[in-house]
Amino acid sequence: MSRRIVVILAALILLTCTARAQVPANGTSNTLSRGNERPPVMSSEELAKQPQTPGATGEQERHYYFADAGLESPYHLYVPTTYDGKKKMPLILALHGAGARDNYFFRPAYGTPALLEKYGFIFVTPLGYDEFGAYGAMFVSRVPAVTYPGVAPNLIGQRRPKWTPEEAARVNDLSEKDVMNVLAIVEKEYNVDTSSVYLMGHSMGGMGTWYLGQKYAEKWAGLGVMSGGFGYVDYPFRRLIGIPLIITAGGMDTALHGAEAQAGLAKLRAASLDPVYIEVPGATHMSNIPTSFPQVLAFFATHHR
Repeated sequence: MSRRIVVILAALILLTCTARAQVPANGTSNTLSRGNERPPVMSSEELAKQPQTPGATGEQERHYYFADAGLESPYHLYVPTTYDGKKKMPLILALHGAGARDNYFFRPAYGTPALLEKYGFIFVTPLGYDEFGAYGAMFVSRVPAVTYPGVAPNLIGQRRPKWTPEEAARVNDLSEKDVMNVLAIVEKEYNVDTSSVYLMGHSMGGMGTWYLGQKYAEKWAGLGVMSGGFGYVDYPFRRLIGIPLIITAGGMDTALHGAEAQAGLAKLRAASLDPVYIEVPGATHMSNIPTSFPQVLAFFATHHR
């Protein structure tokens, strides 16, 4: 796999080893629900039969036919109950972490519905074709392990398919397309303020935010990266000039903290960017989310391009 593609070299969190597998017919492997239970993946055919109500408000499991992949693909949507279709609303496109699903940001501990009602954001999380799809930010073959003192090694990385370079490139391409398809679908169905569309993600989703952030820089009113790494090869930092940035990390996150974070911030500032950086004391890679997530939404609510 080429090491010269624009790629986040630091901190591919939650991936400690790989396991050989094929891409399933529905583009996913095992799922993570709101808790620790792991329900079976719904097939594309089963998903296509699930009802959805156009223009509905509240939390919704949605799906659409992803023609390039030849299957039905899910996405998770929240529309504030104050939405009436007359007034434009800002939108947040959120990217989940590796090995997870499109309901990633809806664990009860995160308080997502209340936050979205408070700030008035439409919020959508695509699957990105596969749990490890990377949203176009192609992985290199070697990535740092994420370990915490006294904590057993995370097993999510063991589920990551060991794709050939050609397979990985295809999944990467489909992952990026899925994200942008979902954004277009929601913008068409709802009265979205397209001048106030924000992109955020955690972990793999943070790396996807860096990648899609620069590639579609004209679309974003702000970027939020939680534990998403800083290291790039030939990253076009200057494409982000004028876009508000917030970056967060946990003080105990072995994927991103301390000297590495400071080195990354120095690169951003050297490129005339002015990111807000928040490090949560004592937080690990995952426990960073409950504190950082509300801060990212508050940042978006008060920052515009």
